[in-house]
Amino acid sequence: MKTFFALDTTSHYGSIALSTEEKILLEYNFAMEDELSETLIISIDRVLASMNPPLNFSDIDVYSITIGPGLFTGLRVGLATFKGILLDTKKPVVPVISLEAVAYKLRNRGIPVVSMIDARRNELYIAIYSSDGEDLREISSPELIPVEKLEEHVSGILKPGEAAVFTGSGASVYHEQLKESFPKCQIDIRSFFLAPEVNLIAAREYKKKAYITDLQKLLPLYIRKPDAEQNYERAEGKS
Repeated sequence: MKTFFALDTTSHYGSIALSTEEKILLEYNFAMEDELSETLIISIDRVLASMNPPLNFSDIDVYSITIGPGLFTGLRVGLATFKGILLDTKKPVVPVISLEAVAYKLRNRGIPVVSMIDARRNELYIAIYSSDGEDLREISSPELIPVEKLEEHVSGILKPGEAAVFTGSGASVYHEQLKESFPKCQIDIRSFFLAPEVNLIAAREYKKKAYITDLQKLLPLYIRKPDAEQNYERAEGKS
């Protein structure tokens, strides 16, 4: 039986999970703080040591990590730590989009799931998935949109009058606007800790051999440019 390890550091709700193909063995949730780079590897070691018997990195068969979109600092620290752990191995790695992990909590709803992550600055990371009770299929790929374009964006993808369920931190922040713009749709906010869903997605992708072993191919999905890059472009008159 394969052992899966998942890490999510894309929001203020960090999480680590260990699982088999179908069962979560251990979940560890933590608040994302400024000293993440100093505490993350300690947290990972604690999770592995909590198993009976304790596990080493070499005991993990498949690794998975969220690649974004989300917090820039969390993404950078998470990916750097992850690559450090796997530096001398060729273990399979499944990159998971955070919006899909958010939507995966509602995979049994049988209607489209609009996954929304609050990007602040009155913007949203958004993707839409169909749900059939067992899995998800991407209907629209991850994008960054202004909040004022939300109704136009979603209405251009869903069928007229089609029911859908909105979820994620974006749905939590803008739930009043959603009720007004989509009165027939549902809002369902679940836990923001994503590692268990990341592992379940990884198990699915591993079966399809949709994984990588070359860590140079493990890249973040930023969508929005980092603040430092935007500030530089403004200073240079490029934006």
